[in-house]
Amino acid sequence: MGDAANSRHNERISRVATGSVRPLASAPGYRVSDMHCWMGPNDRARESQFPAFRVAAIISGSFGIRSPLGNGVAVAGSLLMGNACECYLCRHDTVGGDRCINFDFEGGFLENVRVALGARGVREKFTRVLLPPSQNSVAIATLIESLKAGSSARALEEAAFEIATAALTETHATSDIGCKVSIRNERAVMKAARYIEANFHQPCSLDELAAEACMSPFHFVRTYRRVISQTPYRHLVVTRLRHAAEQLRMTRLGVAEIAAAVGFSDLSTFNASFRRAFGITPTGYRRRHG
Repeated sequence: MGDAANSRHNERISRVATGSVRPLASAPGYRVSDMHCWMGPNDRARESQFPAFRVAAIISGSFGIRSPLGNGVAVAGSLLMGNACECYLCRHDTVGGDRCINFDFEGGFLENVRVALGARGVREKFTRVLLPPSQNSVAIATLIESLKAGSSARALEEAAFEIATAALTETHATSDIGCKVSIRNERAVMKAARYIEANFHQPCSLDELAAEACMSPFHFVRTYRRVISQTPYRHLVVTRLRHAAEQLRMTRLGVAEIAAAVGFSDLSTFNASFRRAFGITPTGYRRRHG
C-alpha cells in the first residue's frame, strides 16, 4: 500500500494500542464514531477525558466506569453519558473488549434539544453516568436500524436526535415528552408524509421535510414518530421498498435500475434493506411474484 493509500486509510480509521475508532458521520453540532476497545480483564484501568458532551451506546461487551457523575457498569443496551472535559476511568471485564457508538455533542446542539423538550431551569449538562438497557429503547433501536442501513448519514442524524433526547430526558425530570400532538401538528406531519409519497425517489433530506411541515428538524422527527409511529427516514425507506417491489412485479427493469429509480444510491444497501423487509432477495421476489 502506497503513502497516499495509507493516508486515506488512516483518515477512515484511527488505531491505537487499546482499540480503534472509525468516524461514521459529522454534522454541525455532533460527531458519530464507532469505537472498538480491545482492553480486557488483564489490562490496567486508564484515565481518559471526554472530548465533548458524550453519549455512548454500548453495542457489545461490558465495562465498569467511574466518573464525576457516578460509578456503574455499562452493558450492551446501556447509554453512557459524560460531560465535556470531565475525566473518567474504565475497568474492562470482557475478554476481547467492547464496542460503543459514540455521539459527541456540542453544547449548543444539546441546548437546542433541551429547549425543544421543554426542560426549564437547567443546563444541557448530564447528571447521570448511565441509563440501563431497555427493551423498548427508541434511541438504541433507532441507532441499530441506522447501522443496519449501512451507517447512512441521514439515519445517523435521526439517531443523534433520539440519543440526545434519551440522555436529556433522564437528566431533566421537567422534560415534557409525552404531550399530546395538536391537530395542527398532525396535519403538518401528514403533509410531509404526502411529500415523501410523491418525492420518494428524491433525497428528501430532513431539513427539506421539516421545512415542508414548518417545524425545526428536531421537533419534526419527534412529532413525526408520534403521529406515524416511524421516523421520517424509516418511512422514506419503506416507501422506496414498496415501490421497488411493485416495479419488480410489473416491469422487466434490472434490479440496479429499479434501485436507482426509487432513490437508492447504493445497490448493496438496497439489496440488504429489501431482504430485511421482505425476507427474500429482490431477484427471488421477482421470481415468486413477477
